[in-house]
Amino acid sequence: MSKLVIMTDSCIALSQDAIDKYEIPVLSLSYLVDGVETQGYVKGRPFDYADFYGKLRGKATASTSQATPAKAEEFCRPILEAGHDILYIGLSSGLSGTFFAVKQALENLADEFPSQQLKCVDTLAATLGGGLSVAKACELREEGKSIEEIADWLETNKQRVHHYFTVDDLFHLKRGGRLSAIKALMGSALNVKPLLHVNPEGKLEAIGKAKGRKKSLEAIAEHASLADLSLYGKAYIVHGDALEDAEATKAFVKEKNPDLEVEIHPLDPVIGTHSGPGTIAFLFFANKNR
Repeated sequence: MSKLVIMTDSCIALSQDAIDKYEIPVLSLSYLVDGVETQGYVKGRPFDYADFYGKLRGKATASTSQATPAKAEEFCRPILEAGHDILYIGLSSGLSGTFFAVKQALENLADEFPSQQLKCVDTLAATLGGGLSVAKACELREEGKSIEEIADWLETNKQRVHHYFTVDDLFHLKRGGRLSAIKALMGSALNVKPLLHVNPEGKLEAIGKAKGRKKSLEAIAEHASLADLSLYGKAYIVHGDALEDAEATKAFVKEKNPDLEVEIHPLDPVIGTHSGPGTIAFLFFANKNR
């Protein structure tokens, strides 16, 4: 029987419970640490976050690899052969070429499967910022909304997904070209923590700085008053092997918005490769656009 399949990629970082509940196929991106390539997501495989982030703390050589059109086509083909429609909701095109790889794959497959509907939505979001959109899409599907209605809702509301985050060690942003060596050195020396967000183009952007770790966590939690419970009354805090700081951030958030449901999740290794251990991000639907 034909059904609408909502698929995503591993950088959206949904929990395994959500993946299982909504039967979401996950296209995995990969990362390399000291020359060893590993898939960012393998269904049923436990992930050792402490080991991964421990290697990054040791300044291991690390990089990531986006999905290719060929890999995406191989991934999507069995879904289409089963007669299903596909709505792909993916990582921001401002951060990775994966979205365009999947889009190209589906365009390549469209003529071969003319009776199926194939759509893509660029979340312009990262990690569970995109996860908010995927979860909402799955709820809309359960309400009986069509693929067009779901895609239209996402396009209309995706700029209302906000990401505020900070990092503990500027080395990883510098390595990825986000900071000059001099700025990274100055920031580390002065204990200055950058405050960043994902801008309307889906790219990382610095929006300020804070003196010290606690102040940076309080600064990102300050935005909790923007959370919109009418869209999706849940927010996420993700962390790069920094659970204690994530719990502290959650406490700061609940002070600002006690009715908001807040879940804490680990930061996936592909995004974590670029932001590093100690990353803390606060992700939510807001009552205004970015």
